[in-house]
Amino acid sequence: MSETQTPIPVDLEARRERERGKYVALGGTRYGSSNHGQHAYSLVQGFKPRFVVDFGCGRNLFIQHLRRLGIDGLGVDFAFPEADMVAPMHRVPLSAGIADVVTAFDALEHLLPEEVDEVLDEMRRISVPGGRFVFSICTRESKTKVNGEGLHPTVRSRGWWMERIGRVGTVRQGLGAPRYMAGVFNDA
Repeated sequence: MSETQTPIPVDLEARRERERGKYVALGGTRYGSSNHGQHAYSLVQGFKPRFVVDFGCGRNLFIQHLRRLGIDGLGVDFAFPEADMVAPMHRVPLSAGIADVVTAFDALEHLLPEEVDEVLDEMRRISVPGGRFVFSICTRESKTKVNGEGLHPTVRSRGWWMERIGRVGTVRQGLGAPRYMAGVFNDA
């Protein structure tokens, strides 16, 4: 641990707040302005969704563009006021079965490892039965640092992520660009 780092709390809620603090510290920067879903528009449009929920939307550019394409949606993020709903991914105040498509573009690696299954369950909960998902997940350390710490607490292999996603859905090979994992949620 460097001299600028403080000890990592053991309590899960305290750790979540510590992670959120990193994004607050980045306020006033362009962080969160990348649209990692920019190559997924045709894929999502092909699903003919009535409603899309984008988890970890950052500054909400993906949903804003979907709306210009005539597709309704909602962006959720715990740190950016540009989100339609400021909320943590593990506790989204939406009704069950509301989303035809759930997306998360370079967001899941920002979760704590113990949150991953809970968030994937939450995604499936808000999905309609047989709803679709489209994810991109970074499998390397974050280049952006806050007080010497990266922004990706869950850096794991693609295989690890496929196993986690396999608990709640099936990735369909051949859907979308190679950068995306797309598929169908299992019924809960």
